[in-house]
Amino acid sequence: MDREEGLTAVDNVVTKFNTYEDFLDSQITTVDLYYLEDESLARQLVELGYRGTGEIVTREDFEARKAAIETASLAERTQKK
Repeated sequence: MDREEGLTAVDNVVTKFNTYEDFLDSQITTVDLYYLEDESLARQLVELGYRGTGEIVTREDFEARKAAIETASLAERTQKK
């Protein structure tokens, strides 16, 4: 099985965004910011699952998956050498 085929939806989110805040920001629309007038409040609503267009991903899950993918990537590079 190819590495790309084995990725879950959360893994795709983790590889697409560098930070958890970048992920949260991607779920916030300009309309959200217009009505809420506060980016941190908009991020909290996405984090809690009240707002956003995608899957709910907690900060802990995001960071754990990010670390696991980086470890797997490092192991793969080391194995190739």
